[in-house]
Amino acid sequence: MPLSTMQSNTFDEVLALEEQFYEDGFRQGYEDGVKAGRVEGRTFGLEKGFEKYVESGRLHGKSIIWANRMSYSQKDVSHADQVARCPQAQVSAESSDIQSPQPFSLHALPENQRLAKHLKVLHALAESESLSTENTEEAVSDFDDRLKRAQGKAKIIERMVGENQGDGAAVAGSKHGGST
Repeated sequence: MPLSTMQSNTFDEVLALEEQFYEDGFRQGYEDGVKAGRVEGRTFGLEKGFEKYVESGRLHGKSIIWANRMSYSQKDVSHADQVARCPQAQVSAESSDIQSPQPFSLHALPENQRLAKHLKVLHALAESESLSTENTEEAVSDFDDRLKRAQGKAKIIERMVGENQGDGAAVAGSKHGGST
């Protein structure tokens, strides 16, 4: 075998080895990237899903509180006043060294049919038991749609009752909500 043919075979083998290492590295990097992307995508999806579910729960809780404030009648108010004026409650409060915190009460909402209708719809939209937690395109789309509609209803109700953006600023500044 001539020397030039032998040298070219050696270089071909070395160049082929380099190409093989490149292909192996590329394939392994691609597989690792796909695996890391799946893990990162799943983690991101779980985080976003949790945030949406928390928001849905928050809206559901607000709907319950608003509904309870609507059904708060004058009879209940007078009964609460009588319990607060009870002599035993005053004696126990005076005898203890630690002051008990003053109960926080929210003002009753007006009887309004539109408000009641909006509250029913909000409650139905934000109820977690009827929300699907499946990871399908249709279930996620339905969940997102219901959440957006519930957020819209909550904004409408907030405007009707005089609360701004869910922070309770209007309630906190009222005579029943505490000091400003």
